[in-house]
Amino acid sequence: MNVRAEPMTVDGVAEATARRVRQPRQPIEVRREQVLDAALELISEEGYGAVTMEAVARKADLAKPVVYNAFPGREPLLNALLEREKNAGFAVLAAAMQPKLATMGNQTMDVVMAWLSTFAHAIAEDPRRWRLILTTDEQSSAEVRALGKAGRKIALEQLGILLAPALARSAPARSVDVELVAHAVLAVGEHCARLMLDDPTEYPPQRLLAFAEVSLKTLKLI
Repeated sequence: MNVRAEPMTVDGVAEATARRVRQPRQPIEVRREQVLDAALELISEEGYGAVTMEAVARKADLAKPVVYNAFPGREPLLNALLEREKNAGFAVLAAAMQPKLATMGNQTMDVVMAWLSTFAHAIAEDPRRWRLILTTDEQSSAEVRALGKAGRKIALEQLGILLAPALARSAPARSVDVELVAHAVLAVGEHCARLMLDDPTEYPPQRLLAFAEVSLKTLKLI
């Protein structure tokens, strides 16, 4: 006996579709990471202006209420994203430096080169993270820019620790302001990093490191 199926109403179609695409319930920590990953991808592709709660929901393939449950709004989401990426990025640099700082002795510039090498290869391996850290724009909030500034402060402190002994040993450089030298090195490093991000084929890590080594030799620091 043939049983004629009842026609599905509009509400029925919507309900069936919702059942089909609804994702299984996940812990809030998992959802937050999904939301942050989606926001990072949007920024990498289109800039800060592309990040809205609706756009993040689409990118993460999540319902908007799930996104709002993870973060109450755009600014808390962006703040959390930059904090996550800044901490992860500078943890890589700090971990690379800690064992070297303990044994650097008179080889300070070798350690500086190691720091720069770690930085350059970290950018090449995870360009989205470093694009976020290095290229906050006018569409980012004051809080996001403040977090970026805090990240640069960490880098300046690391560079100051590395540069001070070498400058102290060099007679012509003993009176040089170490903090300003660190600022100059970081500014050049950030510019080179942006070149790597904008055109990784033309500006690979090896090119940046070769430039850094020649520059340090010219200054007679290595």
